[in-house]
Amino acid sequence: MVLQSHSQITSIEENRVTSFINERGDTMVVMSYEDAKLILRDVLYYEYVDSLYNEYKNRDSLNTNTINIQKNVLDAYTQKITNLEEINENLKSIVENKDSELELKEDIIKQQKKEIRKQKRLKILGYIGSVVLPITVLILML
Repeated sequence: MVLQSHSQITSIEENRVTSFINERGDTMVVMSYEDAKLILRDVLYYEYVDSLYNEYKNRDSLNTNTINIQKNVLDAYTQKITNLEEINENLKSIVENKDSELELKEDIIKQQKKEIRKQKRLKILGYIGSVVLPITVLILML
């Protein structure tokens, strides 16, 4: 024997959503609760995603500005390093010039010392000559 059971027939309607326009021109949409729930869930999800998009866009612009500022700082430091290297090279050339000036000065001092010794000898010879010459002239005259 076959048991009788109660069954519910579910019909799948072709048009699960119906819409109509009222006398004021407003559009009314009629759908099942489950369909409305799915649509609202999607709307809320995309609204959340859109707000995140704006937030990420703001953060991206801030990060881009930060990167540009850091790049400018790096450029300034690079320029500063270049300037310091140039100053260092200039100071090295100044030191080399001072060394060469000191060598020239030492050479001049040596030459002047030789000249002074020569002049001292001539002075001594002159004094000796001024004393010895008159005495020899006197001796010869006598």
